[in-house]
Amino acid sequence: MSSRPCSVLFSSLLLWSLSLVAQDTVSSDTNPRTQYFPNTADGIHLEMVFNYNLTNPNRESGVVDMVWGSNWATQPKDVYNTSYIPYSVDNYTNSIAWYQANHPDWLEYLCDEKTLAFEFGATTLAPLNFASPEVRAYQWAEWVDAPLAQGFGGIAVDTMDLTNDWQRCGHFDKSGSWVQQYTGQSDDPAFRHDVLEWESLTYRHVHQYSPTATMQVNVSYQFGQPVDANLQLMSTTDLLFDERGFTNWGAAGLNVTSPSEWETIVEVLRYLQSKGLCYMTNGEEPVPTGKIDEAMRQWVLANYLLVKNDCTYVYMTGITNGAQDYGSLVVFPEYSVPIGHPTEAMTMTQGSWERLFSGGLVLVNPYNPTATVTLPSGSYVDVNGNAVSSPVTMTRQTGLILLLE
Repeated sequence: MSSRPCSVLFSSLLLWSLSLVAQDTVSSDTNPRTQYFPNTADGIHLEMVFNYNLTNPNRESGVVDMVWGSNWATQPKDVYNTSYIPYSVDNYTNSIAWYQANHPDWLEYLCDEKTLAFEFGATTLAPLNFASPEVRAYQWAEWVDAPLAQGFGGIAVDTMDLTNDWQRCGHFDKSGSWVQQYTGQSDDPAFRHDVLEWESLTYRHVHQYSPTATMQVNVSYQFGQPVDANLQLMSTTDLLFDERGFTNWGAAGLNVTSPSEWETIVEVLRYLQSKGLCYMTNGEEPVPTGKIDEAMRQWVLANYLLVKNDCTYVYMTGITNGAQDYGSLVVFPEYSVPIGHPTEAMTMTQGSWERLFSGGLVLVNPYNPTATVTLPSGSYVDVNGNAVSSPVTMTRQTGLILLLE
């Protein structure tokens, strides 16, 4: 495993790409608009996840490039702000009673035809039949067009999923008759179809609404789902927000991806970059943000630097009492390291992956065996300024950022 060559690692990618040629639903007038996102060629660039805990958005200036789901449309001027939109539930705008009174046919139920198909235990957010043209038209007018008109650069679509995790089954039509759409099982081709259709139509709508508006989607590769569906869901966007990242959503004891997971994530990312998409890798850890240690930070940031191009972002937060520590401005010292710009692509060497930068290099060992790596010529220090001699030992599933003296 540790000596697996690059050509073998990415060989299946070409087959995946070819399998999608006939299935691509995105037309030529909706090509990715990556030119509107801040350039990330040099150093580490942040996309902050929400900012609802800030009272003064100007604190973001010069620190973050973008905000996923911002409370402010145009502040500060040097930050690219996106407006949050869920695709399958109410966007904190109307109560369930409002839908029951005004649009009962928009509500989605379990197969018992009585219980609303709530998501993530949020019983105040009405589950909506996103496959309905009427629901889509409402979402576009209220949750897409309205914020774009306020000055938001784009929209940020949350929790898109190929799996029917919340056992959606159907809805009642305007006459009160039951309409079954899905089986209620997690693996449901009809559900996958409707998710992909919603995304494709919404992406096209965003691009047709404005010549500069963009769309980001929160999608991570779903193991066990069809490859072509995964790649379609992940590529019908301008920027992919991979909330799993290389930390598995901060799952305790699993917050470092397995070797096979790592390889798949990197393969898919390479595919997305070949399509011209921007990418954000999220680093959630299973401890409160203030307790994220240096080893955790190095794992997240070394992987980010390993795969980054001119439009790649990162952010790190923890989990406190089961809740995500989103919404606050979190700045770690490693964000400002003078790593510079990449001078070559990531390469496999001595059991680890390496990438040279104008200001240093990064190493990632995503595998189980320990790797001993002889460093390229030069004098190196770690992120704390301590001298590092060659060779270095990369223990299993670790990352390392080294700087040139």
